[in-house]
Amino acid sequence: MISIYRRSCLQTLDLFCLLLALFLAGLTTIESDLDVFDDYTGASLFTIFFYMLFFYILDAYRVGNEDFKETTGRVLLVCALGIVLSSAASYAFQHWRFDRETTAVLFALSLCFSLGWRSVYHLNADRLTFPLRILLLGVDRAGKVSDLLAEGLPKTKILGYAGEPSQEADAGPCLGPSFRALEIAESHKATMILLLPDAPLDDDIARNLLRAKLHGRMVVDIRTFYEHVAQRLPLSQITSEWLLQTEGFSLNTHGSLRRFKRALDVLCSLVLLVPATPVMLLTALIVRLDSPGPVIYRQDRVGLHEKEFIVFKFRSMLQDAEKDGAMWAATGDSRITRVGKIIRKVRIDELPQIWNILKGDMSFIGPRPERMAFVRKLKETLPYYSLRHTVKPGLTGWAQVSYPYGASEADARRKLEYDLYYIKNMSILLDINIILKTIGVVLFPRGAR
Repeated sequence: MISIYRRSCLQTLDLFCLLLALFLAGLTTIESDLDVFDDYTGASLFTIFFYMLFFYILDAYRVGNEDFKETTGRVLLVCALGIVLSSAASYAFQHWRFDRETTAVLFALSLCFSLGWRSVYHLNADRLTFPLRILLLGVDRAGKVSDLLAEGLPKTKILGYAGEPSQEADAGPCLGPSFRALEIAESHKATMILLLPDAPLDDDIARNLLRAKLHGRMVVDIRTFYEHVAQRLPLSQITSEWLLQTEGFSLNTHGSLRRFKRALDVLCSLVLLVPATPVMLLTALIVRLDSPGPVIYRQDRVGLHEKEFIVFKFRSMLQDAEKDGAMWAATGDSRITRVGKIIRKVRIDELPQIWNILKGDMSFIGPRPERMAFVRKLKETLPYYSLRHTVKPGLTGWAQVSYPYGASEADARRKLEYDLYYIKNMSILLDINIILKTIGVVLFPRGAR
């Protein structure tokens, strides 16, 4: 999980590195009477655009949250794709494109600078991050909040809570009554007051907190805060009342958005068919040669309004993989074929679902369709699971690009939080964001099983 503020700062660093690399490459390889930005404007703009695009697509801002070898791989792939596509794009402009020497120097400098600041950041990550000091206002589900913050913001320190003393609250000590929340926050140097669902907000407390917020103190509802930072809805904190009153969940009340989304589904599917057709033909041949059984696997899945439909996929498991009933796919699953491991890794097994999109059973973007056997079980254990079926399931989605492949009820719970975030905030811009991230998942696979 990367906050928007942190990502913006890191993106600014990458932009500075690119500008510096362009300047130095021009200074050392271009004639002295020419300027890299004035005389090679097109090439410079293409370079900045494609580099920054691939830094975003390949999620190259996980530095500090992953092994540095993986960060190095991401940056190397970004620089390779960025230099190739920027060179190809600027080739049409004879007086704008860089020569081979400038291109080579630019690639080397951009790679060194981008990896350089990431190396420094990685080595000093603990000193570069400032933990939040949080005072909770309320008692109910305080322990759940503690778990959420420890999981998503591990450096966060929960000082305790203001409210009625309770032996059930396991998020630190009770620091005093709720009407003294501001005094407690001042005396304990809290940087944020986090409102729990049961926060006792009478008129006086609410007026004082509002005044403090208008004077710069961070006073935030736990659900809004976590939705903004983690980009998912915390199941342990949301209620039907909050879902009813909060903004969002507007797809089914805006017919124009629904029709526009359907038009984009058809357009994207037809466009994708052009490059996907030869890939699918080759995949079908390899699947046929690899193991006995049908090339296309048909399976009942649950779609819009919990109606079942037949989903199409390239077969990636042995023919009798589920002779004992439906089960989650596990890491190193022996039922997966040799070819299946590859096509699952790069999501090629999902390509036949283009037909499901054209038929209208699925959307290009949406929650992953599940089998009825799993749906019945998950509806009993996970609150609001049925909300996934108020929109069409998707070939890709926010949960798929934000979390590895789900193989348990715990994974299903986490992915539901991402699905609810998507349904609440659904928009064309969010769909475009998911498409770009999907490209990154395909180019830099992680979590497939």
